Amino acid sequence: MPYREEDTSIYWIDTDSQLAQAVASWSPVVALDTEFIRTNTFYPIPGLYQVASGTDVFLLDPLTIEDWQPLKEYLLDPDTCKVMHACLEDLELIFAHLRIVPSNVFDTQLANAYVSEDYSLSYARLVEQSLGVLLDKQQTRSDWLQRPLSDDQLRYAVDDVVHLTAVYKQMLQRLTDQQRWSWFQEDMQLRAAYVEPEPLLYYRQVKRAWQLNEVQLSALQKLCAWRENTARRLDVPRNRVIWDEHLLAFAQLPALTESTLANFLPAAVVRRFGAQLIEAYESESGSDSTIELLDRPLSPSQGARLKALRDVAREVAAAFGLAPELLARKKDVEACLRHFNATGELSENYGGWRGEVVGNRFLSVLETAG
Repeated sequence: MPYREEDTSIYWIDTDSQLAQAVASWSPVVALDTEFIRTNTFYPIPGLYQVASGTDVFLLDPLTIEDWQPLKEYLLDPDTCKVMHACLEDLELIFAHLRIVPSNVFDTQLANAYVSEDYSLSYARLVEQSLGVLLDKQQTRSDWLQRPLSDDQLRYAVDDVVHLTAVYKQMLQRLTDQQRWSWFQEDMQLRAAYVEPEPLLYYRQVKRAWQLNEVQLSALQKLCAWRENTARRLDVPRNRVIWDEHLLAFAQLPALTESTLANFLPAAVVRRFGAQLIEAYESESGSDSTIELLDRPLSPSQGARLKALRDVAREVAAAFGLAPELLARKKDVEACLRHFNATGELSENYGGWRGEVVGNRFLSVLETAG
């Protein structure tokens, strides 16, 4: 049932002792959300933690609380369930702030994808569909570091968790009724296993990096790793250090000097980072093994096979009433196609429950000559 304000107790928690007392009162299942700012920093800055336990809502103030150990212990406890919606950014914030990865997370957005055709349904829309409650979402971009928070911000923060347990119960029942709990659980374990990105792997995300040869790609890897570590150390966005396009251009040069840097970058940037860039460019490779060339774009025939696979996946998803992205996301299907071309087997992503529902049909497409 939708909550009524008179049925809900709201607590502002801004001291270590209050946090310890609050956590001690929580039930084995809580709803969890975060608010943060990430405008001029590499890492998100926590502005608020919201936790709903039963009819109580706790707003935890990261600007004043210092001892987070009680919250850490609760989040790490595999016997407590942490219900979240679209949890990836929240998990990143929790790792950056508390240096932990919560266990036993239930993402209502992901769960909904197994019982409907909506993959990225917003929290407000899910609450409306599940509970018939309309939420005001006007505070999404507001300043969560200001104090005191406005009444509108506080209402927004409470709304973000107060309905979540009721939605969780519905999702859990529907997953069980449709015999998809094991499917969801398989993917939820992967989604909740947040790992901080490895600086040496960032180069794979640079546009057009696939065009580089082995030597150029090694240079790009070193430059990207330097930029990634520098952005983290200074806690600034990557493009406040050097843009991807510049790193790609530098990787293709036979040598890197201050004069060549000056052709691409403002003088102030060259003064600040020029020597470090050159040192990174000239350093030994950060990888122990020979760097592998990146995948080239698919050929027309491979593209046709990719389309055939995605058509099969969409058809099966529609038959099951699943969100098509669970089976037909382009990057997943393309990875499966490439893996099959290299090994003659489906990729790991299309094992498990996906293998059960589309595996044979995928193999039929992939094994067809041409």
